[in-house]
Amino acid sequence: MTEFWKEHSKFATVEEMMLDTNAQELTQHELPEILSLLPSLAASDVLELGAGIGRFTRHLIGKARHVTAVDFMEKFVEKNKKDNSHLGSVEFIQADVTKLDFPKHGFDVVFSNWLLMYLSDQELKSLAEKLLLWLRPGGFLFFRESCFHQSGDCKRDFNPTHYRSPAYYNHL
Repeated sequence: MTEFWKEHSKFATVEEMMLDTNAQELTQHELPEILSLLPSLAASDVLELGAGIGRFTRHLIGKARHVTAVDFMEKFVEKNKKDNSHLGSVEFIQADVTKLDFPKHGFDVVFSNWLLMYLSDQELKSLAEKLLLWLRPGGFLFFRESCFHQSGDCKRDFNPTHYRSPAYYNHL
């Protein structure tokens, strides 16, 4: 997976991160919709997994008490930090989400967008168990994935993505 994303993160752009040449336009349409699905983030501690260059980070920071933004690509984390660290209480972590460990009940909201599809079935199962432990009682887990087929129009010589059905995620 690291090699795949090294190839698609050379310039840390939204087009690379979304693997789509129309990323700017797509973001304008999907960002308000996705953010509208979240609960109130006031006084919340948010864990953002697969934060990338900060497409959602900047909006989460503006609403939450604290955001922990995690991505495993150094260029993406650097860009996110450069663009968003001044906006509020935020910590940037460069790490593989499958190797993360946080205290039990450390977050009110866990947010990810287009991350789980890059994990193997076993990695996904293990991470899902951790996510539920990291959430405080009454916490909110939000994830959004491409299901069934590839999203984005970027040419890929190798595609390590697992396009699962929504039923798979619900069952998990």
